[in-house]
Amino acid sequence: MTGDDRFEYNLRAIRELLLAAFSAEELRALIVYDEKLGPLQHEFSPSDAIIDMADKTIDYCQRFLLMEYFLELVEEERQRQYARFEGRLR
Repeated sequence: MTGDDRFEYNLRAIRELLLAAFSAEELRALIVYDEKLGPLQHEFSPSDAIIDMADKTIDYCQRFLLMEYFLELVEEERQRQYARFEGRLR
């Protein structure tokens, strides 16, 4: 998996992918157990809905140049949902 961001991203499509692919609990688990994304968990509050978590995740990945890494992780975890959105993500 790469750690650089060489693409321009369609943030709306990424947000739609996250909302379609994960519940709040599932996205939180994906983040918590990942070495590179783990610190993001501290930006989530217990009352965050999936839409809030998706926005915070996108922002975090952009700030730390982890979007490509994150999308690869999402693809591994949710192949069907990822395939639905793949053509619109970059």
